[in-house]
Amino acid sequence: MMKYELTSSGIDWIGNVPKHWRKEKIFRAAEFVTSGGTPRSGNEAYYDGDIYWIQSGDLNDGYVTDTEKKITQDAIDNSSAKIFPKDTLLVAMYGATIGKLGIQAMEAATNQACCGIYPTKRIELKFLFYFFHAVKDKYISDSYGGGQPNISQSLIKQTYFFVPDKIEQIAIAKYLEKACADLDRVIEIKHKQIENLQQQLKSQTSNWFTKGNQSELKKTDSPIIPEIPKNWQLLKLKRVLEEKLKYGANESGDLDNPDDPRYIRITDFDDDGTLRDDTFKSLPPEVAKEYLLSEGDILFARSGATVGKTFIFKNYKGIACYAGYLIKAVTLKYKMLPDYLYYYTKTKMYEDWKNLIFTQATIQNIGADKYQYLPVPVPPIEEQKDILRKTELLNKKVKTAQSTIEKQITTLMNYKKSLIHEVITGKKQVYGLSEEKSKLQTAL
Repeated sequence: MMKYELTSSGIDWIGNVPKHWRKEKIFRAAEFVTSGGTPRSGNEAYYDGDIYWIQSGDLNDGYVTDTEKKITQDAIDNSSAKIFPKDTLLVAMYGATIGKLGIQAMEAATNQACCGIYPTKRIELKFLFYFFHAVKDKYISDSYGGGQPNISQSLIKQTYFFVPDKIEQIAIAKYLEKACADLDRVIEIKHKQIENLQQQLKSQTSNWFTKGNQSELKKTDSPIIPEIPKNWQLLKLKRVLEEKLKYGANESGDLDNPDDPRYIRITDFDDDGTLRDDTFKSLPPEVAKEYLLSEGDILFARSGATVGKTFIFKNYKGIACYAGYLIKAVTLKYKMLPDYLYYYTKTKMYEDWKNLIFTQATIQNIGADKYQYLPVPVPPIEEQKDILRKTELLNKKVKTAQSTIEKQITTLMNYKKSLIHEVITGKKQVYGLSEEKSKLQTAL
């Protein structure tokens, strides 16, 4: 296989490129079509059709084969939404999914966050797809706008890229497709390992929080926790609280004065209860004073996608208060340790209780009126301490194992990104490319 002869591209982020590849701007290689608007969400009948409706969240950096929603022809006719043909390349231009890519495996309409791209006959679709993979981080970093940055379509169109002949594009795309699929399979296995760790953690802790070390059990009236040890109680949450559950402040949280109390919102803590450092907001002391947090206070999320999420306020150096979409619980320490209640909310029983509440409501919302009736198994304090010791030790082991796997995933993802960049810019020559080109020329 004859090696590429490389030359400078004159573009920093691209670096050297094969001498025989041609330089051109994206707008000469592809047509860009902005999607229309979203059908009115108030008319639910619009979402009971057979036309695939791709939202930016459906983009999976691969082929989009199905969607969460399908819309009717009436929805298209009564909005500015467009139907894109199969094999349209989609790019999410703004919002939480900015930069996500997808190729339509079927005819579909998309929401306005997506831009449809059609390569010319000179450009192989998958070659252009992998080029966007290589350059999307640059587009995101160059995006404009404040709270919701946008990728500039004109910026994309003016981007230079380097293109081999069509046969070589197809061969490169086939190589990357296989290489990326192999990497994605390994990454998926790693994610499954994390999922299994979390399931094992939940299963073991759930057992401790319902049976402890006891062998003698008694029946309860709860479908969630049908039996507990004989010396335990099964109490409603309100029975183990020092005061009534309390909602937080209904303030927007626009300030970030480090001398004022921190304003803790749902988005400020992760699922594992870690308080994020990069989302600091504050409230003036005179506003925060009614909503201050003390060591060991538990916060419950009451609505939205994070409903049921919990946080324990511990070891914080400073003063903090909490937002209105959170509900504060303060335990009677002689009845229930705060950490015991917090870890209980990580068990299967708590998850089952949430799901039971959701089936009884039209929207996912758990207010104080419902949280106060959360059934909680209550062992003696010494047993609570023993359960906590075991739970915290197991959590530590799982976190260590999970951290190792997450680092492996990051390494694999970085390698995938690097591989795409190296191949799509010609710095890494595909092994067996000459043979592959010969096969393609014969086939075509």
